[in-house]
Amino acid sequence: MIRNLPESAHRMKRLTARVIAAAVLFGGQALASPAAGGQPPSPERMLAHMTARLNLTDAQTEQIRQVFENHQAQATAQFQALRSARQALHQATMAAPVNEGAIRNAAQALAQAEGDQAVLHAQIHAQILPLLNADQQEKFQTLGEGRHGRWKSHSFGTTD
Repeated sequence: MIRNLPESAHRMKRLTARVIAAAVLFGGQALASPAAGGQPPSPERMLAHMTARLNLTDAQTEQIRQVFENHQAQATAQFQALRSARQALHQATMAAPVNEGAIRNAAQALAQAEGDQAVLHAQIHAQILPLLNADQQEKFQTLGEGRHGRWKSHSFGTTD
């Protein structure tokens, strides 16, 4: 880095940092929104959605409920970890002066939390799939791709 920059260059760097901080602030508000994980997923709500969309039998509904219950503690913990990681990244991006290392570490922690959540989602999906008939499996693969595409972005999958 050049240490003997003219004052105008220093002002430009500070202005750029403020503009980036403002953009991150607005982006951080989106991270804190309910759509980005403000509320934990409700297994009962997801089960009701699946029952209606896939025309589940009573036996299938109970089997899927058991899958959700078996993973509820892990899903709740991962939800909290993901929420904390998002908040930590937001805080790191808002800190002054800018600490690139802290931001990158927080972003890496968020990526790890998202990866853990994706693995759990895949495990749950893999346990539910064999409980469904062929037609239901086909519908299950695309369930939630509509409205905001959020089904596949949460453990267990949620919809509005």
